[in-house]
Amino acid sequence: MDRIPQLFWRADAAGRRTWSSLQWSDYTGLLPQESLGDGWLSAVHPEDRGGHIAEWKGAQGSGSLLASHRLFAADATSYRRFQTHATAMLGPGGEVVEWLGASVEVEDLRHADEMHQATVLELKHRMRNTLSVIRSIARRTARTSGTLKNYAMHLEGRLDAVARIQSALMRDSYSGLDLGEMIADELLAYAAREGNRLRIGGPPVRIRAKAATIVGLAIHELTTNAVKFGALARPEASLDIEWALMGAADSLNITWKEGGMKLAARKPKRGFGMEILCDTMAYELKAETQLEFEPDGLRCVMVLPRGALWDAV
Repeated sequence: MDRIPQLFWRADAAGRRTWSSLQWSDYTGLLPQESLGDGWLSAVHPEDRGGHIAEWKGAQGSGSLLASHRLFAADATSYRRFQTHATAMLGPGGEVVEWLGASVEVEDLRHADEMHQATVLELKHRMRNTLSVIRSIARRTARTSGTLKNYAMHLEGRLDAVARIQSALMRDSYSGLDLGEMIADELLAYAAREGNRLRIGGPPVRIRAKAATIVGLAIHELTTNAVKFGALARPEASLDIEWALMGAADSLNITWKEGGMKLAARKPKRGFGMEILCDTMAYELKAETQLEFEPDGLRCVMVLPRGALWDAV
């Protein structure tokens, strides 16, 4: 018994300790003689002693004890959660003559269970948010699509963008999404890679899950526009995507700049992309977006406040 991790002990019919294994003394710091009788209660957290005594009294009738309480860990000078199991040894007349029990530390299991519950709640919350985003995408795409064919094409592309973001977030549910990887993944989906005409750069920044979905959709709209009409559709054009932390990391500036083209002056149409960049970003993330069609190409600057960031590494 002295070589088994659990804390074993024996007690008389009333629950007064008669013997404890070496592990009990090593863990609690109580000497064997200090644990005899009711001395072992000094190792139980003061807030748990009354309840533990009541559980002992309730176990007299059933002959079995299952209790949860905190025990003092001498090496850590703190209390940790334990579960105690005990079985009554009965005499010839069915009376309790002795108790044999073991106390098992469950602190790590308790933390693991709490983490599991938190993960489940986070996934439920994220699922609701994702469904809300998908409903919004479906409605807005229908409103800005002239034909069923255009609706299906745009809806599929936007849902694919959401799927890519959610897939990346699932790999690391808590630390958010790396901004550089998110941008590179979206461009790669359209066979656009870094090179002389395409440059991506900025400090390591991780984006919160909710913000990542909105920012990812904004990048998707800029990318599809560049593929159809802008820098990614013209061999002479270039695309620079940069981001920087401003004001002691109080805000994040993302700049999308297309160049090397000759564009006629025009007023941009109010479509889904404009709604995401100018309306949704402002409403959901308190972001400010500047969108300009300059003579040599599109320039878009998104300023996100600190609350939208997960961390700046």
